[in-house]
Amino acid sequence: MKKILLGICLLGWNYAVFAASAVEYVDAVERINTDYKKESRQFLGGLNPQQQGFSAAQNSHFCSIVQRYADRLYQAADQNRAYLDRQFQKITKQDVIIEVKSSKEMQLLKRYQVDCYLQ
Repeated sequence: MKKILLGICLLGWNYAVFAASAVEYVDAVERINTDYKKESRQFLGGLNPQQQGFSAAQNSHFCSIVQRYADRLYQAADQNRAYLDRQFQKITKQDVIIEVKSSKEMQLLKRYQVDCYLQ
């Protein structure tokens, strides 16, 4: 009987750790998204509205924002890999980069010759 109770307690503790880590992952991704939106809006808001494209310096600055975003998303996934759904447990940095580059925002910016080389 003691073994059964111990097993149930350990199972409950493991579930609590799993749930806490999953929540931490979701919180981390939300923080990363919030930070990225703030940084990119601040950058884009500082541009001349009449501008037809980015200068080389502006492109480099914006791409560094996007690179940091992709890096942080991958770090969050990598650190919480055990708590992700099975389909996401094997996510690679390249998978994250593909998702970031295929976002609506990045597709819109392609018209302005903004194409970040992410690694």
